[in-house]
Order: sequence, then structure tokens, then C-alpha cells
Amino acid sequence: MSDLRKAFWNTMCEIAEQDKDVILITGDLGYSFDSEYIKRFPKQYLNAGCIEQSMIGISAGMALGGKKPYVYSGSIFLIGRAFEQVRDDIAYNGLNVKLCGTGASGFLGFTHNWQGTENEEDLLKNLPIERYYPKDEEELKKALLSDNGAFIRI
Repeated sequence: MSDLRKAFWNTMCEIAEQDKDVILITGDLGYSFDSEYIKRFPKQYLNAGCIEQSMIGISAGMALGGKKPYVYSGSIFLIGRAFEQVRDDIAYNGLNVKLCGTGASGFLGFTHNWQGTENEEDLLKNLPIERYYPKDEEELKKALLSDNGAFIRI
């Protein structure tokens, strides 16, 4: 699987340029990839730090207020740590929040990767939320531009 992180940030710059309601929330990561986005769209960016459950609540509130939040964090934290908030705040309310989970491009350590047979699909498969597992930049862009809330593995 190719590493789509750079493509993610480039595509997010394109999307934010076209839509001022787009807000990108990160969980204290993205460094070395995010500098161009931050420079160009400082009012459309929030580094929330390591508060995954709160990031989901913040993004839900923004979506209810008419914004289009994209939440970018390690998949294990975004889905594993914040599952209840993803389920209750985003999925069951049908909110247009894009949950962009990293970690698909390689092993980042036992605390930062899914172990054994568990993964985000196991948690998300019974929720009313779209799921995308893009294999290239074209599939990634299509997922990021979808009209519904979604989980996108990067």
C-alpha cells in the first residue's frame, strides 16, 4: 500500500481553497506534511493535541454549525480510543465529518498500530458511516470529496 499522507495534505489544500467552511483538525501529528496547509489556511486549521474523544465532539459541533470538518489522526486513536464518540456523535447523527486515520503505511510501534486481528473495520462495520480504503491518490481524492460523513484510511 502506498503512503498517501502527502497526497492527503495536497488534496486538503485544494479542498480548503475552494470551500472556506472546511476545517482540518489534527491530533498533534502531520508534521513535515502539514506546513503548507497551515501557512495557507490558518483559520481553517486546529491542532487539538492528544484529545481524540474531544476532537470528535468538536468536529460534531462544527458540523452541526455548518462547517465541514476533517479530523486527521492515527487510526488507532481516532477510532479505537474515540469509538463511543464516533458512534454516538458522528455516525448515529449522520454528520458530514471525515475521519482520516493514518497508520496504514507501515508499522509505527505497538502503541500506534492495530495489533493481531483487530482494526478499525471491526469497530466501524456495524455503524451507519461510509468507509474508504483508498489505494491511490485518485481514490483518496474521491473519498475526501464524498458528500457524507466517512472514515478514510490513509
